[in-house]
Amino acid sequence: MASIEFITKRIEGKEKEIDKLNKKLERIRKAEATGWTVNPYYYHESDLKYTIRDIEVAQKALEDYKAQLIAETEKANSRNVPAIVDFLNGWKIRVISHFTNGLMEYYLEKEYVHNLYRQMKNQYYCTASTPEQIAYEEARKAFRNKCHGYYERQEFINRWGKPDSKEVKVRDGEYEWLRPYNNESTLEEALNKLERDLTQEWNRKYDFIIERTNEIVGKITDATNLKVGAKSDLNGYIIGTKGTAKVQTIGAGGYNIQCFHFRTLINEA
Repeated sequence: MASIEFITKRIEGKEKEIDKLNKKLERIRKAEATGWTVNPYYYHESDLKYTIRDIEVAQKALEDYKAQLIAETEKANSRNVPAIVDFLNGWKIRVISHFTNGLMEYYLEKEYVHNLYRQMKNQYYCTASTPEQIAYEEARKAFRNKCHGYYERQEFINRWGKPDSKEVKVRDGEYEWLRPYNNESTLEEALNKLERDLTQEWNRKYDFIIERTNEIVGKITDATNLKVGAKSDLNGYIIGTKGTAKVQTIGAGGYNIQCFHFRTLINEA
C-alpha cells in the first residue's frame, strides 16, 4: 500500500491540476460567451469538451486518493497493537529458529564435503580406488540427494512399444525445504537473507490484520480483548469506531510443511 506521505503529495498534485483546469475552463467559457470572437487563446468547442472531461477524470482521481488517505490514516492510527506485535514476534522467532537449525546442518555438511574434496585433491596420485576419492564420492552423493531429492530408475514401455527407463523422484531431500536460503555462499549470508524476508513478511502480515480489521471496525479503539494464547495463536475481539471484529487463528496445513503455518480469520462479531 502507498504511504500517507505519497498519497498526500498526490492529493496536492491533483488539487493543483484541477485548479489549473478550472481556470482554463473559465477562459474557455468567456470565449464561448462572445461567440469565439474574443478568443486570445484560440479556443474551440473541442477544447471545452476535452477540458470538462479532464476535470471529471482528475476529480475522480482526487476522490480515490482521499479515500486511500482515510484508509491509510485509520491503519496508521491502529499501529502497535500489543497482541498483534507479540503474536508476530513469536512467529518470527520460531521461524528463524527452525530455519537456523536446518541451515546450520546444511552448511556444516557442505563444508565437510568440500574438505573431503580438498583432501582428495591434495593426493599426488588420485584414482577412483583411493580412500580419499571413495570417501568424497560417497559424501558428495549423499549431500546431493539431501539437496535435490532421491531418485530411482524405473522401467517402462515407451510410446513406440520399446522398453525404456527414466529417473523418478521417490522422495524429497532433507535440505530441499531450505530453498532459497541454502543458495547463499555462507551461513551468515543465508541468515541475513532470511532476516530480511521475514521482516518484510512480518510487515505484510501485520498490515493484512490491520487492514482487514479496519474494514470492519474503522479506527481501532480497544484491543485489550485480543490475546496470544498458550499455543502462540492470536484470538479475541477488537473494538473500533464502526463495530467489533472477531479474530481467530487456525493452522494452515499443506504438502511437506516443515514449520507451523497459520491463517488469521477476521470477521464481524
